[in-house]
Amino acid sequence: MSTKEINSKGSICLLYGTGFALNVYLPALVSLGINKVFIHQSIYQIKHHKNNIEKYKEYIHWVNEENYKSYLFNYVIIALPPEKQYRLLFNQLNLHKTNTLILEKPLAKTPAQAIQITEKLESLGISYLINYSFRYANWFKKLTYDIHNLPSNIEIFFNWKFKAKHFIHKRLTWKKLHSEGGGAIRFYGIHLIAILSDIGYTDIEDLNISFDSFDELNAFSCSYKSTNELPKCKSYIDSKSSDNEFICYYIKDNKKISLLNLNAPFPHTEEPFSEDPRILITKRLIEDTNHNYKNLNAIKLWEKIEDNIY
Repeated sequence: MSTKEINSKGSICLLYGTGFALNVYLPALVSLGINKVFIHQSIYQIKHHKNNIEKYKEYIHWVNEENYKSYLFNYVIIALPPEKQYRLLFNQLNLHKTNTLILEKPLAKTPAQAIQITEKLESLGISYLINYSFRYANWFKKLTYDIHNLPSNIEIFFNWKFKAKHFIHKRLTWKKLHSEGGGAIRFYGIHLIAILSDIGYTDIEDLNISFDSFDELNAFSCSYKSTNELPKCKSYIDSKSSDNEFICYYIKDNKKISLLNLNAPFPHTEEPFSEDPRILITKRLIEDTNHNYKNLNAIKLWEKIEDNIY
């Protein structure tokens, strides 16, 4: 099929993944008018995601690699665990088959592997986005503005407390294992690390971590150095907390001044049958035309944090 034929029939997407791919990316794509979503079929997808598969069956085209070699996609979206995403990018994917490549965080299990991926994409001139979803939150632009207009002699505090689903439901999953790209730093903290890098933070002062058990890093705090334009910042993330809060504040004249006060980064509405808030955020990601983020800076900040773990 030629590019002309594809474009005349509307946008098409190649989607890799299971849970997040089918529950969030797929609804987001369909609501944006993308009428063909090519997905690798697997027994796991069919068994665990029957509802969404049935709901969106008219848009889904089940494929294997041979089915789409001749296609040029408007989007290729990879929503796979870090190790699988890393291997796919280096071993199988023809990166020139898409106008926009969208990748999940973390890019790989370790900062070193993530730097390899980023440097490869940028050396090839590939247009890509990383799903650091805090960039697309309603609060992000205002918070960035507020932080840049604070006096340099104060300290910002960023606290994010919640109980991850794998702790609530006692699931065995890579998302709780630091060595597999999961845990409080690599799976959750990377969102905050990315936006702090976007805001302008480049270095850290100290790090404290909490392992629930071997390889399960469930909480950490990190202090980021001040710059000529930014005050010092201290973040704390606890993925096994009984509290739910996502707050940012500073202290001045012994008063706590709030910059952000939410119970979660993307709060659910109280309305019954309301849409998963991540779908709206993901739509903003897919529609993003700014491919000029300094993603390598974010990964290098992540690397500096990890260099202080052991």
